[in-house]
Amino acid sequence: MNRIDPWFQIVSGLHGRGRFAAQQNPASAGRGPRERCSPMITAMANASSIRRIEWQTTCTILVTWSDSTLGRFEDQTWRAGFARTSGICGLTGVPVRRGDPVFRPLQRAGVLPRNAFDMIRADTLGAPTSYRSNG
Repeated sequence: MNRIDPWFQIVSGLHGRGRFAAQQNPASAGRGPRERCSPMITAMANASSIRRIEWQTTCTILVTWSDSTLGRFEDQTWRAGFARTSGICGLTGVPVRRGDPVFRPLQRAGVLPRNAFDMIRADTLGAPTSYRSNG
């Protein structure tokens, strides 16, 4: 009996080019590896991934969030601004329109964070009641 390791099946399926995938679909055996799809640029829609929001200054917040594909982030700085594109508020799931006041992850040293396109509507947070000093 030829048994395939379940973990190998999972990893091969995720990569889309494993030996198991070719065995399951002989028609695709002659083809090369699948082309990688460009990542979809959308704002998060999973409000349960945000664990904590804390005001840092009057225009920045610290967000603790996690995602099964992107990982867990503690105290990520998000800055107030305006939505450049339409999307979904990561806290409430409410639609965000281009131009709405939002908070977005802060870009540092020209490097986009993994969740660069996520947004939180500013009106869902209200006014900062207190904030953490940087000094």
